[in-house]
Amino acid sequence: KTEVGEYSMSVVGPGPRASANWKQAQQHGVSAIAKTQFNNTWEISAVPYIPVLPLVLDHAENLAKAGITGVMASWTCGGYPSSNLRAASAYGTDPHLTRQQILEAEAARIYGKKNISQVIRAWDIFSEAFQAFPYGVSIYVLPVQHGPANPLRLHATKLSPGMILFPYDAYQSWKGAYPPPVMQELLLKLSRRWKEGVARLEKIDIQNRKEAVLELAIARTCYTHFASVANQIEFYLLRDELTVTSPQRRVVLQKRMIRLVQDEKKLALLQYEVASGESLIGYEASNHYYYTPVDLLEKILNCDQVIDELK
Repeated sequence: KTEVGEYSMSVVGPGPRASANWKQAQQHGVSAIAKTQFNNTWEISAVPYIPVLPLVLDHAENLAKAGITGVMASWTCGGYPSSNLRAASAYGTDPHLTRQQILEAEAARIYGKKNISQVIRAWDIFSEAFQAFPYGVSIYVLPVQHGPANPLRLHATKLSPGMILFPYDAYQSWKGAYPPPVMQELLLKLSRRWKEGVARLEKIDIQNRKEAVLELAIARTCYTHFASVANQIEFYLLRDELTVTSPQRRVVLQKRMIRLVQDEKKLALLQYEVASGESLIGYEASNHYYYTPVDLLEKILNCDQVIDELK
């Protein structure tokens, strides 16, 4: 059992603490506002915004029902002028558009009218997938901000992770409330479902649609980061098992580790292409760049070296 006491787009609020504070304020004739994040929360801050408009609208609807009269919007991650903010801002007008009208308007604006249903379905898939994020992890040290840019260590570093920027191979610190295999399973589930949404966006002709090109880059980045963290956790679980198992079992583990590293190399190459095309990717205002394209090239070389050593 875990509790979310942090800003989280993957867990729709408001929570009991905020609700109690607002109720007390309203009982004493004091206006209540909400401190919100509609673009990013720390599940992944390496993108300008997370394309989960249905969850954003869930948040906004709940705030409206709670009688909130204003918002303190954003944090260091979350200032980009995105479709998320445009959708949430609709709730600042009275009467505001319906939920479906907001989704259709944003889908048409970014992708064109003929692609509305396909885009909304992709956003639905992203929102559904995102709710599988295991928020009880140690969110500030999990390498989800770095994704495939975080090198693989075949030999344990024994270094403690730093807040946000230095995850190393410290998966026992990343896990938070979860056993590492459960954390890995949830992130794998998230990444596989998210990939289905990416596939829908990839079918749309987005040529000459700058905002759509950026959103596809964002969607791909979310996929590579979630998938990579799942790979990293499994890799380190197998690495640590190598030292305490039989020679026969060791061969099986090494083969599986090689497949994981090969997948990491593919993710790093994909993310290199994404990050090379969009300078907004991998950047967050208070931490600057988590990685640049050259770090992803280094990861590709790192994967080659790890595979050689395992063989």
